Amino acid sequence: MFNRRSALFALTAAALLTSGCTSIGAKHQPAYSGPTKTIKGYLRGSSFAQLTPSLVVYITAYDATNGNSKPMPVIGETSFTLGRSGYFPIAYEIEIPAAKSAPKVALSVQIGTPGRILFSNDRQYSQTTGNNMDIPMREAPPRLRNFRNGL
Repeated sequence: MFNRRSALFALTAAALLTSGCTSIGAKHQPAYSGPTKTIKGYLRGSSFAQLTPSLVVYITAYDATNGNSKPMPVIGETSFTLGRSGYFPIAYEIEIPAAKSAPKVALSVQIGTPGRILFSNDRQYSQTTGNNMDIPMREAPPRLRNFRNGL
């Protein structure tokens, strides 16, 4: 019953699933090799939202010095697997260049599985000028389904 084609399909599916859960930072060399600054804090969400160990947290840091009137350059990004069941808050930290050229930093946070976002920032970007920042999270809106063929 278990033929070659299904075995190959199972191996390919397992490889795709495990490759999606790795951190972005491990795949790319850092673009900046000077002194760094660490921003850390907690992701705060609904106390009723249940989190699973397989969820992945994606954090991207942008230089928000000029506001969001122009495209903001990415100055850092990281991702990690939650690794625990439970509820909010979730501790995080991200390293960014410590240069004075980026006094205002905007963070974009998403929590989910590869291909599906479950939680995101409460605002489009959360901005800081310091080293600590707690970020409010909200559930992503439900996906609209196509009911042309019935329920």
